[in-house]
Amino acid sequence: MNDPFFARTKSKKSKKATNNKEKNKIVTGKKRKFEANDDEESIPSSEDEVGPGLIDDMDMEHNFSEEDDEEAHETPAEKRRRLAKQYIDSVREDLDEAGFDAAEIDRDLIGQRLRKEALEASGRLHRELANAFKFPIDPSKIKSRRHELSVTCVATTDSAQFFYTGSKDGTVKKWDIKTGKKLHVFPGGRKELKEYDGHNNVVLALAVSSDGKYLASGGADKKINIWSVQDNTLMTCFKQHKEGITGLAFRKGSNQLYSASNDRTIKLWNVDEKGYIETLFGHQDQITAIDTLARERCVTVGGRDRTCRLWKIVEESQLVFRSGSKTEKDDKAHQEGCLDAIALIDEEHFLSGSDSGAISLWSVQKKKPIFVYDIAHGTQITNSESQSHLSPSHWIISLATLRYSDVFASGSWDGNIRLWKLTNNIHSFEPLTKIPIIGFVNSLQFTTVEQDSKPNETTRATTTLLIAGVGQEHKFGRWERIKKARNGWRMIELPLINVTS
Repeated sequence: MNDPFFARTKSKKSKKATNNKEKNKIVTGKKRKFEANDDEESIPSSEDEVGPGLIDDMDMEHNFSEEDDEEAHETPAEKRRRLAKQYIDSVREDLDEAGFDAAEIDRDLIGQRLRKEALEASGRLHRELANAFKFPIDPSKIKSRRHELSVTCVATTDSAQFFYTGSKDGTVKKWDIKTGKKLHVFPGGRKELKEYDGHNNVVLALAVSSDGKYLASGGADKKINIWSVQDNTLMTCFKQHKEGITGLAFRKGSNQLYSASNDRTIKLWNVDEKGYIETLFGHQDQITAIDTLARERCVTVGGRDRTCRLWKIVEESQLVFRSGSKTEKDDKAHQEGCLDAIALIDEEHFLSGSDSGAISLWSVQKKKPIFVYDIAHGTQITNSESQSHLSPSHWIISLATLRYSDVFASGSWDGNIRLWKLTNNIHSFEPLTKIPIIGFVNSLQFTTVEQDSKPNETTRATTTLLIAGVGQEHKFGRWERIKKARNGWRMIELPLINVTS
């Protein structure tokens, strides 16, 4: 007699085996359906939808055309490429039928300008323009107008519509860039007892805001006047400095104003609100020059303390760059005693000029200059022993850069403005050309004028102008006097070839 326990166990195994066979049969049916229908978007998964009878009744054959077969087996990248080609072909057909699309060209120009501004803001934009200039300079391209006394400073609007000049006679004059015509005179004078809406002493600094609304002027009378460019009227006056104003600079894209003074401080101003922000301390001597770009920072030189300083406003810190280069001969006459000029190339590099005649190239990543060009404007010729104590090198009085490019200019009183080319990935520079100008070149300013474009042109021709403030005397004193010089400004046209805006 069989044991009931073993009989029961056998029955369970038999039932379990039967169930496994049915499940395997269903799974096999699913697998066959998936392989035969690759293009189906959904795959049935329940026994109600798929059964042994349904699979036999299905039509397993499908006729693919060659085009459908290619699209079915293309990768996502290939599909995107195919769609892009189709779109480009359709755009070309539309343009062939209707000609150029003016709106599309405008959008492209706006896009290029936005990309340019973004690169400028990040300090990564760098244009190689030195080889695009036509040399030598045509003397007929140099315009000039006279001032009563030496011109000490020059400032241009970003729109390249107007420029301004300040003079030792206490006046500020407004000029039209294209015609050179005098448009307005902001009154001033030399008598300290007489009150003017303008300055009653030497004007030493000018700056124009990026939006072209404000003109700031500063002078030896310790005042900063804010003028309306549109109305040519005085809007407000800042009198917080204790000594004369030697430098002014508006931050690019903002109406934040930086001022440098003989009181060894830098002050920040909000011109929109007509208010004072803060004061920066650090220099040990009179500040002789200042410059800034788009970031909330500025660079200054401190005269006889022989330091350049980078002021980081947001971080509330400063970087100190110590100068004091010597020539290979180690001549005492060529040792640096005072830094007089500074100019930013981009957010990472700047230039400084000294009374030793040396021009130094700096990187904000290094505390020593990465390149120094000694005696950049030659040496003086002394006629008597009484003048032997003066440095035989011509001092570097002014510097100006064509922003975010490989071109800059320097001014002295050797009879030439010199143009330079940055080389070796902004690690050195070399002479480019000389422009004969007699007198003290107290200020230099580059500006680019866009010519009117035709409707079917996608690029605009540009002309680069270099404006110089020239005088018989140095802007900060009367150590020398060049009688042959004419007080006034000089405008040098530097035409460019095939440079897009």
